[in-house]
Amino acid sequence: MQNLKLDHKIVIFFCVFILSRTTSAQLSFCQGNSGAPIFEENFGTGNSFSQLPSGTTTYNYIAGYPDDGFYSVSNGSFNNPYDWHEIEDHTPDDNNGKFLIVNAGFTPGEFYTTTINGLCESTTYEFSAWVLNFLKVPGFCIDQGIEIPINVTFQIWDESGTNLLASGDTGDVFATASPLWDEYGLVFQTLPGQTTLILKMLNNGVGGCGNDLAIDDIQFKTCGDSVVINDEFNNTSVSVCENEIPYSTTLTAIPDFSVFNSHFYQWQKSNDGTNWEDIIGETSQSINVSIDAQTYYRTKVAEFANNLINNQCVLFSENFQASVNISPDAPVGIGESIYNCNLNEANLEVQVPSGIAVNWYDSPSGGNILQENSNVFIADQEGFYYAEAINEITGCISLNRTEVSVIIEIPDPPEFTQSGNFDCNLNNATLEVSVPNGISVNWYDSETGGNILSVNSPILSVSEIGDYYAESVNEITGCISETRTEVSALIESPNPPIVDGDTGIDCQTNEAQLIATVSSGETVNWYDEAEDGNLILANSTSLIVNQLGTYYAEAVDIVSGCASLTRVSISVLEELKTGDCIIPQGISPGVSPGLNDTFDLSGFEVDDLKIFNRYGRLVYTKRNYINEWEGQTNDGEELPVGTYYYTFVYNNGTKTKTGWVYLNR
Repeated sequence: MQNLKLDHKIVIFFCVFILSRTTSAQLSFCQGNSGAPIFEENFGTGNSFSQLPSGTTTYNYIAGYPDDGFYSVSNGSFNNPYDWHEIEDHTPDDNNGKFLIVNAGFTPGEFYTTTINGLCESTTYEFSAWVLNFLKVPGFCIDQGIEIPINVTFQIWDESGTNLLASGDTGDVFATASPLWDEYGLVFQTLPGQTTLILKMLNNGVGGCGNDLAIDDIQFKTCGDSVVINDEFNNTSVSVCENEIPYSTTLTAIPDFSVFNSHFYQWQKSNDGTNWEDIIGETSQSINVSIDAQTYYRTKVAEFANNLINNQCVLFSENFQASVNISPDAPVGIGESIYNCNLNEANLEVQVPSGIAVNWYDSPSGGNILQENSNVFIADQEGFYYAEAINEITGCISLNRTEVSVIIEIPDPPEFTQSGNFDCNLNNATLEVSVPNGISVNWYDSETGGNILSVNSPILSVSEIGDYYAESVNEITGCISETRTEVSALIESPNPPIVDGDTGIDCQTNEAQLIATVSSGETVNWYDEAEDGNLILANSTSLIVNQLGTYYAEAVDIVSGCASLTRVSISVLEELKTGDCIIPQGISPGVSPGLNDTFDLSGFEVDDLKIFNRYGRLVYTKRNYINEWEGQTNDGEELPVGTYYYTFVYNNGTKTKTGWVYLNR
């Protein structure tokens, strides 16, 4: 009958485990060290049901799932016709592993027996087997309250079958909600001269609704003390670095006396922890060793000396592993480190594989540690630094250190290009130097120290003449040249103009033309004073004036606008006047007949004359005038004595003169 499973797996497992280990006082396991199995029955592998060897059981075999009083050997219990768990065998990691299936007969009694050979005399052993109750919860037997638990007795007999050496039973093991393999064991000692024994299993219950069980992985193993190996510092292993070998120490076997009353030893060593060889003559509890490569040490342990010659009669201590760790390669440098003058530091870096750390020192050996656990170090000054590699797991260091240097790259001072010619028009001068790519320029007003005038430019514009100083700056590191380059701002003044000398006014034009000669690329400015004064005319090599006096010419560079340091003078003098161009300042008609009777403008080609009285009233006008006015109006009336004002146009209407004339009678 099929029944639903109940989810009580954890609780039931705990209960059964306690029962199997505590309720049956005769059952026990080795309290010390169990050796490798000297006998093992796992019932083989395969896909079909199979039989036990003849004489192993009193039960009947069936090539299927057995009924009461029958057994079978199978690789699983899937699709069984009972309320059984569907399971695989217990043996770990096998393929189609089999196990013994027993459906208890209606009469209690022996259901399994086998003979064990090749034992060691006077030796403690542990027997163990894994047992499972097939019946599951819920199920018909449980639901009806008629479940018969499994209950198995294990017996160890001498080879005659008359001397019982050990016995114990599982006690009642009830059904569980999920399949549960549980281990049971016996500890016993063979007798002197005994090398064979008989294992028997007996069913303590009756057949019926329940008492269906599986058995797997029956083993016999030697049982003795747990033995550890310590060095003189109580270490159970040691790891040394390549630069520390050969490394010497003393190893000691330390048993826990859980089983043996006496101990006999045979030390062994191995290069791989798998293949071992005896160390001739080393049979004491301690051994002195010298380690220069990876080596494993252990010792055989027996309670009796004769058992040491048979590996099935001994136990082995825990392994003591002596490891020699290779020192890592020294770090790989990536070249010189350039000092950063902006930060006052340099970043040093080396390369190491993953799992390798770096320590920095100030010396190739010994010295002071500067930084730990970093492949980057920030140095604050120029010099040499040293990096060593450390394996982060083993702590082993490289056999040598890698030197890394810090250098300060000082750029050369800027190259002088040319002094700056002052531009007097713009009131500045442009100074320029040249530097390589990656180098910038700072400008100062002093050869050392001083005030900074400009940064990051090879060109400087200044508004004053004088000396200026340029220093080179590395754009990456900020390091500056040791000296500065001097560049001067200069004014290149032209020579004063060349003139022909003094001159006079041409009375025909009432003008004097002043001419100055300068070099190519220069012009002339005209002033009324030798220094400062008023600018009369700019940017002309000639000047037209109509007044007597002294005029001053300075040369001016057309590009820079800079003037000559001095001016040259030219005077317009009365005595140097040319032509007959006198304008009377008074007439006296009739006073001295024949003298100064008319307003004589015959020296001019007057196109039009106008005369005004002091009130601005036009009193006389004449075109193509020569000398007709004698102090009369246009109507011929005589004008009174006084001052009169004139204006006339001459030289074909291109010029005009104004002034006054006094009329006297």
